[in-house]
Amino acid sequence: MAIKPSFAGKRVLLLQGPVGPFFWNLAKDLRGRGAQVFKFNFNAGDWLFYPRGAQSYRGSLQDWPATLQAFMQAQAIDVVLVFGDCRPVHACVRDLCTQLGCALGVFEEGYLRPDYVTFEPFGVNGHSVFGQGLREWLFERTLLDAAPARKTKAAKPEALHTVKVGNSYWHAAMWGMAYFFAAWLGQKCWNNGLHHRPMTVADAPYWWLSFGRKAWYKIKESGIEAQLCNTWHKDFFLVPLQVYNDAQISVHSDFESVSEFIDLVMRSYARALQAERDGQMPEGGQSLEHTRLVFKHHPMDRGHRHYGKVLKLLAQRYGLQEQVLYIHDQHLPSLLKAARGVVVVNSTVGLSALGHGAPVKVCGAALYDMPGLTYQGKLRSFWHLAHTAAPEPDLVLRFKQALVSRTQLNGSFYRKIAQAPWKCGVFLNGQMAQRLWPETVNTTQVVATTKSKAKAHKRSGNKQARSTSRRSSNKP
Repeated sequence: MAIKPSFAGKRVLLLQGPVGPFFWNLAKDLRGRGAQVFKFNFNAGDWLFYPRGAQSYRGSLQDWPATLQAFMQAQAIDVVLVFGDCRPVHACVRDLCTQLGCALGVFEEGYLRPDYVTFEPFGVNGHSVFGQGLREWLFERTLLDAAPARKTKAAKPEALHTVKVGNSYWHAAMWGMAYFFAAWLGQKCWNNGLHHRPMTVADAPYWWLSFGRKAWYKIKESGIEAQLCNTWHKDFFLVPLQVYNDAQISVHSDFESVSEFIDLVMRSYARALQAERDGQMPEGGQSLEHTRLVFKHHPMDRGHRHYGKVLKLLAQRYGLQEQVLYIHDQHLPSLLKAARGVVVVNSTVGLSALGHGAPVKVCGAALYDMPGLTYQGKLRSFWHLAHTAAPEPDLVLRFKQALVSRTQLNGSFYRKIAQAPWKCGVFLNGQMAQRLWPETVNTTQVVATTKSKAKAHKRSGNKQARSTSRRSSNKP
């Protein structure tokens, strides 16, 4: 008999969460569902938002995996929850959970922003298991909806029903400044080198520079959005850039840096232009002579990086001085609707582009890079054939429905949603447990496993005995 998965009786370990009180409130929610919750803090910023009931780790990154393994074995941890699976202190967690037979749940910024956050078992982005069996499921759904008996309006995919979150940028900025300031104040008592971003006072000017640049770009780039959406409507390609140290670049792509991606895009575009001038444009292709290449800076990278010089040098190298534009804070949905095509590494902007009907070319590895959604040919041909690669609306909606049901949670890490009954501000509704422990487990098996685990934990008189017991129970 299948039972409904739950956190009741589970021993949950929280590592690093998003900036702000999300993990503190999530712990309250989980305890309210009968879970026992443990937590590790790695700096004073973690402590600020989880001040009681947490373990403090101040050691080296080299010693951390052994410390974590010993703790998980001693406490018989059932599931580890983290924010981002590529952070230095999280990099070892996947292997440890596999070795010890623990579940792993990973939070990340929402694939569908701003109304969702991501929660997946095993990993996110390039480590996601979302794509397993997805194409077959989508194909079967397409066949069912195309069947004669189902050719009705009701057979169309239903629209997603979502509680709107709204803009959470300033909430995230507030929590982020508090987090990093606390971490800086407590640096003598913690090993701030464990963090994935610099946590020194020298990094503070970049935050203020970001605010200053935002105000400056509002003045300097006034009118550019209207020009792109009107005068250059369907005559420009949008290239959204990613944060310089994003795992999407450093881990989940073949690019060494954002600059390398810019170079690839510009070189490919220049070659496509030259091919057209040489009379080698693909059959059915649209001319590029009056088009532009528009690079949009990532808003979270505004204070840390500026690619103006890189773009200027590369534009000179490839003879594109009059066709390259560098923008920052324009309204993204408006740009996506007006663009002839969108070129991404593996950004979530690609998903937004699909929702607005924009043709998308993926240059990395993305969950949504599949036939019917994105352009499957080479980048060099995309420039002329983008107009042939508009995503299929029904497939986009089905894909988003699958994405929401399997990877997303409605809500926000940084602000409380009034309609959400959960303290953490996200609609949990049993979805976390369902994804971690799918509803296919036999009741008898669960009871037997629980009893066996309890007996094993009781017999463990020391760390060595617990380690031996857990390893032997997980042999194939």
